[in-house]
Amino acid sequence: MSKTSTLEERLKAVVRVMVEDYRGLGELDIFKVREEFFRSFYEPAGFGEGLDYPIVFVDSGHTGKSYSTDSFSFTLMNLGAVVRRGSSLEYITNSSGTPEVESYAIYSSITPQGFRVLIEPLDERQLLVESERAGEVSDMLSSLITQGLDSAFGISLGAWERKIRYFNRMANYIISLMELSYCVKALERIPGSICVLDGTLVRWYGAGGMTRRLGFDGLDIVSLLTGLSKDRILGELLDRVYGLAKSTKFTTIARSRRLLEGRGGYGSISVGSVRRASDVLRGVYARDPGVAERLLHTVAAPVYGRHGVYALRTPLSVDGVNIYVFSLYTRSPLIKLREGFAVDEAGVEEASRRLAVGAGAIFSRLTRAPGYPPYGFMEVDQLVRLRKEYVRKKFEPRMISFIREVSGRANHPLIEVFKYEATKRLGYMRGFA
Repeated sequence: MSKTSTLEERLKAVVRVMVEDYRGLGELDIFKVREEFFRSFYEPAGFGEGLDYPIVFVDSGHTGKSYSTDSFSFTLMNLGAVVRRGSSLEYITNSSGTPEVESYAIYSSITPQGFRVLIEPLDERQLLVESERAGEVSDMLSSLITQGLDSAFGISLGAWERKIRYFNRMANYIISLMELSYCVKALERIPGSICVLDGTLVRWYGAGGMTRRLGFDGLDIVSLLTGLSKDRILGELLDRVYGLAKSTKFTTIARSRRLLEGRGGYGSISVGSVRRASDVLRGVYARDPGVAERLLHTVAAPVYGRHGVYALRTPLSVDGVNIYVFSLYTRSPLIKLREGFAVDEAGVEEASRRLAVGAGAIFSRLTRAPGYPPYGFMEVDQLVRLRKEYVRKKFEPRMISFIREVSGRANHPLIEVFKYEATKRLGYMRGFA
């Protein structure tokens, strides 16, 4: 027997065990519970006729890696949007007079005075944080987060250690909320529009109790970034925001394919389906309250807990194979675990209507690419992307040069943060690695 055939047989043996174990997963109690809840909560539905809304697709581009230590984080970020009107695309500049893509340098650090945020616009005119507002916004964010961290952790030596552990998560949270904030500003400028964010609406702090300890949540940050009141964001703009995630967990893909039965459509909800899911949760809660709560959060997760904002997530597919996760904001979890598993019928009906309107409108025109994304979704990705060649050959050398100039040291430790990765691999030479 040849070496190749021996290798193939051995790999096939592993695959046989893999397939057998996958089939057996359905017998595990926790997987049975999840499957029953998932199939109870959602009802497969086809795409309805899409209403002709202006649709704003928003995305951001980053350097592709984090320039950070355990005490500071630096990000170069592009933000941009395309607006789909009928079958044509236009840039956000056509509606608001701002640049097609706006760029920011976002710096966060832990200092002896607390948490520092510096948002530096790199263009003359911005839709989100204008140059004349940038200093004030940076100061207000720094103050908000410093007070929150002091309230949550205190000021002892151990407290500083805990603050540093949360530091990078907080820095990344601000960056992720820049996208939502840009979306909110675009909705303000374009009447009657809806906005699609690339990615999930569930961002850090989702279901945890940290916001209660900090005394603020993401909506407070969005209000500072946009210069709009929280009441206006909640009352007029947040309901017009949708999230569309291109990738998701394997288990979600498998369950979604079974739900949609190989056809295009999405997981709709109704008062009847949510009631059935509530009955399932009641039984799970009697066995383990924590499992029941986490199960509910897989479909309706708290995102801005201090303001009662949740994200409803549903599977969606154009071809029945490639799965997206489609999401929108709601003002309740739809099933109230601590109120006798009551179903918020008005909230369910409103969310169901917005799911149907959003899915129909956004997916009424598609791109002929794998997964058939909506027209405009991939186009904005191309618009904002930061090219690797630019980052490696221009941006990183420029930052190293600035550090040497400002510090007066040829080998300042901060230079290591911006070095091209390949030059850090000690013992390797280009062409021999």
